[in-house]
Amino acid sequence: MNKMNKKMEYALMSLRLISQRPAGILTTAKEVSDQMHIPFEVTARVLQALSSRGLLKAEYGVSGGYFLAKSLKEVSIHDLNEMLEGHMALTKCLVQDETCEISQTCNIASPISNLNNKVQEFYKSVSLEEVLYV
Repeated sequence: MNKMNKKMEYALMSLRLISQRPAGILTTAKEVSDQMHIPFEVTARVLQALSSRGLLKAEYGVSGGYFLAKSLKEVSIHDLNEMLEGHMALTKCLVQDETCEISQTCNIASPISNLNNKVQEFYKSVSLEEVLYV
């Protein structure tokens, strides 16, 4: 029902690999891509997004790469999803920029909103460390 997309999968794989490196050792998108057998272009975009949102720190240049800027304890699955996808909602009627063609006759808007809030609260309660190191 609430399926994880490839960007989330690649982000989690990348974060686990990066977090296993000793402090001060940088990891490149190419290393992640090669070791995890995932597409380089998507991996690079995911790492750039996580860097621009403060989860990773990027060092540029010939010997550049990424390292964690925040502890995985401090970041939730909800936070990660918002870094990659923006606001999370179960249905498009809960996204403010979307128009729903049946909003006038919908009889489940309130229950779906309640469910969405519960799902978001759950995702906010689960840290990346909890997911990656269970």
